[in-house]
Amino acid sequence: MNAIIQKLVAEADLSPEQAAKVAEVLKNFLGEKLPDIVREPVMSALSGDNVDAGADMLKGALGGLFK
Repeated sequence: MNAIIQKLVAEADLSPEQAAKVAEVLKNFLGEKLPDIVREPVMSALSGDNVDAGADMLKGALGGLFK
């Protein structure tokens, strides 16, 4: 989530505290709205936990939709 916070600070001209709050709201929103099959890999990627594994899980879950 640090990458999102840094991008918000740089591009949206937010303070680090404001950017962290926006990132947290976004994470919570996505956690509530995403279907179960994609929620875990997206949440993993947002938190920075093994982003590559999360992306691979998401690709598999979507069955090649983006190929």
